[in-house]
Amino acid sequence: MWEIHDQPGPSVSDRPGDGGARRRARFAVVVACGCVAAACWWAAGVGAGVQGPARGDFGTEPLAIGRDGGFVAGDRPVFPVALSNPPPLLGRTPAGESAPAAIARAGVNLVRIGPAWTGWTRQEVEYVLAWNAEAERLGMRTWVRLNTFAATHPHWGGEARLAAVVGELITNQGAEAIGFWQGADEPWSRDIPARSLSFFYCRLTGRGARSACAGKPPLDADHLLVTILAPSGSRADLAPYRRVSDGLGVDVYPVTLANPNPDLHQVGIWTRRIAGINRHHFVWTTLQICSVRSYNRHTGAYVLPSPFQERYMLYDAIINGARGVSFYGGKNPHCWNSLDRRYRWNWTFWRSTLRPLIRQIGSGSALAPALANAASNRVLHTSDPGTEAIRRIAVTPAGRRLWAIAARSRPGVARVTIRGLPAGARWATVAGEGRRVRVLHGTLTDTFRRWQVHVYRIALRSTG
Repeated sequence: MWEIHDQPGPSVSDRPGDGGARRRARFAVVVACGCVAAACWWAAGVGAGVQGPARGDFGTEPLAIGRDGGFVAGDRPVFPVALSNPPPLLGRTPAGESAPAAIARAGVNLVRIGPAWTGWTRQEVEYVLAWNAEAERLGMRTWVRLNTFAATHPHWGGEARLAAVVGELITNQGAEAIGFWQGADEPWSRDIPARSLSFFYCRLTGRGARSACAGKPPLDADHLLVTILAPSGSRADLAPYRRVSDGLGVDVYPVTLANPNPDLHQVGIWTRRIAGINRHHFVWTTLQICSVRSYNRHTGAYVLPSPFQERYMLYDAIINGARGVSFYGGKNPHCWNSLDRRYRWNWTFWRSTLRPLIRQIGSGSALAPALANAASNRVLHTSDPGTEAIRRIAVTPAGRRLWAIAARSRPGVARVTIRGLPAGARWATVAGEGRRVRVLHGTLTDTFRRWQVHVYRIALRSTG
C-alpha cells in the first residue's frame, strides 16, 4: 500500500544533533602504502538472522544501456533505485533488522560503495568485497566508486593501484553483484577537464578513444562507467564528458538550510538538460537526503526535505527522463538525531520519507515494471504549462498495464486536463489516494496543487 504524505514544507531541526575473515584474491595485490589490516566482519555473519535472499531485479547479466536510454540486464529492462551511501554493512535498524536486508526488502536494488576521497586502503577493499557478497546474496547490485583514480595518467602510480583494485573486485566472490563503476565526482565544477579523464575511461573499460589507453589493455570491459555532474555549467561545458563515460548523471539538491522552500523543479530541469547531451538520452539522477548545504556545523541546525517535497523531486526526475535514481546523504551525521547517531544512519528520514517512496517505485512495486520499460515512454499533453506528464506500459505476467505520472510546479491550485491516453480507457485509479478519475476520449481532468504528483493506473479495454 502506498503512503502519500501531504505536508509541503521541509523538516527543519534547529537543535544540534544529539546525540569475516579476509577473502583471498586470485592473485597477490598491494593496494596502497600504509594500508591497515582488514577487519574480519564477514566471519561474524553479515546476514545473520535474515530469512533468505530477496528477489533479484537484475539476475546475473551485466548491466547495459539500451537504445532507449534505459538500463537492461541481458534482454530485461531494469530501473535502479540506489542508496548513496547505504547503512553500515553490519548495521541494524532501530527495529533490530539487518540494515542491508531492510533496504533490500523495501525495494532498494543498488548501493553505492567505495571511498570518496580518502583512497583505497586494504580495509576499503575488504569492505567492498564484503558488500558485494552481501548484495549478491540479497539480489542487489553495487555501484563502486573509483573517483580517486579518475584523473589517473599512464605512468602515475595510481594506475597500478587502479588495476590492482579492479582486478581484485572482479575476481572475488560477489563480483557478479557489481552493477557499474562511478568515475569522477562532479568533474566540471571541480575544474577537472574531460580530457584528463580519457585514460581512466579507456584503461578501465576499453571504450572511448583507443589512443588514450597508452597501449594498455582494458581492466573490465563488462561493466559500465557512470559519471555524475553537478547542476552547473552550459551544454558546451558538460558535453565533453559524454566522451569519457558510458553515461552521465546529475546531483540536484535544492532544499537547503538557507532556502528550505526552493524551486524543486530544478531537479526536472537538470535531469532533462543532462539527458539532452548524453547518448540515447540516458541520465541518472541523484536526489537529496542531506547535502553540504543542508546543515550548519556550528549551530547544529539542519534541514531535510519533507515527504511532499521528496516525492515531487523523485517523480519530477522520472518524468524528465531519469533512467535510475539515487538518494544521497543518509550517512551524513550532520543531519542525524540521537536515534540516528545510535544506529549510524538516517533511519528517521528512511522511516518517515524514503521507505514509503521506495515502496512505490522499487523492487516488487506495481509501478516498477513501467519505470523499467523506458522504451514505452510517451509524453502527454496538458492544459497547464506548469504540469508535466508521461505514460508508461508495465509488462507483467498478468498482462500489460498502463500508468501515467503527472506533476505540477506552478504556484496555486489548478484543474489540469491531460491528453494522450488510449481511446479505450474509461477510468484511472489514483495510486495511494483511494479514488478514481473518469477518462473520456483519451483525456482526464484532475486538480493539482504546487509540487503535487498524481500517479494513475489506467484500466484498458484494449492495449491502445
